[in-house]
Amino acid sequence: MGSLQQLLFGSQLSELDLLKQSLSEHDLPGLRELLVKTNANLQSLESQIYDPQKLIELLKPWIAEILSRKITDSKEEVAQALVPIIDEVIKNRSQENKGAMSSAIASLLPSAITQQIKDSPEDVAKALGPEMAMAIKEQIRLDRNLIAQVLAPEMGRTIKEQIRLERDAMVDALYPVIGNTISKYMSEAIKSINDKVSNTLSVKGVERKIRAKIQGVSEAELILKESIPSVVQAVFLIHKASGLVIAEAQKEGDYCLESEMVAGMLTAIRSFVNDCIVKPGEISELSEVEYGNSKIILEVGGYCYLAVIVQGNPSKAFIKKMQKIVTTIILDYEQPIQEFDGDPANVPPRIQELVEELIESTAPKTEGKPYALLGLFIGGCTLMLVFWVSFFYYSSGQRRIQSQVAGALSSAPELAVYRLDVTTQGNHVILSGKLPNPELRQQAEVIAAKAAGDRTLDNQIIAVDVPPDSTLVRGEVARVSEVFNQRNGVEITANYLNRTVTIVGTVIEMSQGNQIVQGFEQIPGVNSVVSTLKLDPVTIQTQIYFDAGSARLNPSYQETVATLKEFLEQYPDKNLRIIGHSDRTGSPTRNQQLALERAQTVQAALIQSGVQPTRLEAVGNSNPPQNVDSSQPKLLGRVVLFEPITPEPEN
Repeated sequence: MGSLQQLLFGSQLSELDLLKQSLSEHDLPGLRELLVKTNANLQSLESQIYDPQKLIELLKPWIAEILSRKITDSKEEVAQALVPIIDEVIKNRSQENKGAMSSAIASLLPSAITQQIKDSPEDVAKALGPEMAMAIKEQIRLDRNLIAQVLAPEMGRTIKEQIRLERDAMVDALYPVIGNTISKYMSEAIKSINDKVSNTLSVKGVERKIRAKIQGVSEAELILKESIPSVVQAVFLIHKASGLVIAEAQKEGDYCLESEMVAGMLTAIRSFVNDCIVKPGEISELSEVEYGNSKIILEVGGYCYLAVIVQGNPSKAFIKKMQKIVTTIILDYEQPIQEFDGDPANVPPRIQELVEELIESTAPKTEGKPYALLGLFIGGCTLMLVFWVSFFYYSSGQRRIQSQVAGALSSAPELAVYRLDVTTQGNHVILSGKLPNPELRQQAEVIAAKAAGDRTLDNQIIAVDVPPDSTLVRGEVARVSEVFNQRNGVEITANYLNRTVTIVGTVIEMSQGNQIVQGFEQIPGVNSVVSTLKLDPVTIQTQIYFDAGSARLNPSYQETVATLKEFLEQYPDKNLRIIGHSDRTGSPTRNQQLALERAQTVQAALIQSGVQPTRLEAVGNSNPPQNVDSSQPKLLGRVVLFEPITPEPEN
């Protein structure tokens, strides 16, 4: 402390004393007083030099000013002077209290690293590269699963992006690995296939041939299935509505599936398909989910569905067994399945046994002695012999029928000039070939049916379309038109052009129009008929009036009766309804009786004139006709009207 005092104030005080002595000699006014004050301040500072805290507070403004000016004048010199000191301070502080040092610089590190990466990314990469490998290696040693979970998503996205950017490079990089893997797998599969093919003539090979014939598949397919067999990994019986697992069975091993997770996933997929993909109103079920070499096969029925996780391609027999098990569960255990609430104790034991059967059905079978196979082989040979004899007898019968039908067709002179083929399939006789018109085709069918006996005839003969003679067809159309115009109530005109007949005119009933169209369609050379016929029903305007309160026919109406008789003779397919009316005078009962008597009077007159009684019908109406109102004369209501009717055909 003494040296610092001497350094700061020693020289200044001596010089001030000399300056004060000189000024006192010259006695400069004012300056002496300033020096006195300065001397007093220095003496005050000298008195405080022995108190360090006061000295620090006093020197702070001066030190800051001095450092600021020095940094401004010479920044590099200050940096060179301070760097060793700062390094030493940080080193000593880190050794004394690492936690406090870390807390002090922690908030600065992210910003500093970010800025450094932004300014010099290559330098940062070079600095961190060697350390990253060691850090990842150490993390794998400490917690392999954690780093796998962290890196797995990014690795997938990285590989996809790399494939998108440099597909060829990725192929070159992965080719040796993937190529060796596939090569190894295929070599093992081909070796297995070669072993099975080399044993084709062995007992097992003969057995495979017989199984291929029985199952209706190729031997190569059986060999491939034996080389790459299907294995059932797990079976789940799941409640359709709730998604709860009713029963399950899994293949023995280290890895087991989470049944509840599988059931929830499948239930969600089924709901998604039915809600978002299937059209409203339609019912559809998910049948299969495929991933890699494995499949999830679903069989839905009743209140549950069966989900089987299988590796490889399951056989048709296995699929049928799945369906059979689901059917058995639905038929025998519908109630407990419907009411299942998640408690396994409520599930019948038989259901678990059925589920486990699917796991056991794919277990490898032990080799048995070939006695059964030998018996099967002998039985197969016997069946083949019986089949050959039966086929020979059957073929001879078929050839005999073909010969009979062909001979019958060639015996007809109009068919002998054409080439017609006769074949047989089972109980069917098939005719084929070409004939010039439908009439000959029909004739060939009749002759062949008679020769074939009780066998079914399939006539596939084609009637070749020969252009008709327009003059002859027009003449036939005119003749048919004349025939129809002779009928009562029919007035038509027919025109023939381009194999089409166009009909115009009127008929009294639609049944007549249908008959006319059918008649023109039967003309050879007419392919279509266009009908524009209009309905013009027959009406009778004749009326017979009566006196008030009377049902006696006036003799003056005899000519009217004769006219009605002529109408019935002109229209023999028509009958006559006779309708009697009455005015409103008197009681309704009396008017009804009087109206009926008037109709019956006219009916009797027509019968007397020679009309058959079966063609007449008499009815009464107690009211005047609809077109007669109360303002008109009452005579108009005392009338008999006539209505032509078509009789119903007799059964």
